[in-house]
Amino acid sequence: MSQWNQVQQLEIKFLEQVDQFYDDNFPMEIRHLLAQWIENQDWEAASNNETMATILLQNLLIQLDEQLGRVSKEKNLLLIHNLKRIRKILQSPGLATAQLLLDQLGETCIHKPKSCP
Repeated sequence: MSQWNQVQQLEIKFLEQVDQFYDDNFPMEIRHLLAQWIENQDWEAASNNETMATILLQNLLIQLDEQLGRVSKEKNLLLIHNLKRIRKILQSPGLATAQLLLDQLGETCIHKPKSCP
C-alpha cells in the first residue's frame, strides 16, 4: 500500500494536520494524483544534487501533463482547471530553482515520511 493511501486512512485529527502541509506551491492534488510516481523517486539524492533536482522537476511536469491529458478525456472541468493552475505555478519564475521545490516536497513529507503523522 502506498504511503499516500496509508495517510488517507488516518483519523480525522491527523488528516487535518496533513492538510496543513500542503499549499499552492505543492498542492495536495499533485500528491494525490501522482502518489505512486512521487514515492518511487529518490528525493533524498536529488536534494543534494541540483542537476538531479532539475530532472525530477521536469519529470514531475511530464507526469502532470499526462494526468492533465487523462482528466481532459474525462471532462473533469474542476480538476482540469486545478492542474493547469498547478502547472503554471510549478513553472513560474517565483519558483526559482528545482531545489526550492525539493525543500517544499520535504516539508510535505515526500522524502522525509518519518516526520509525518
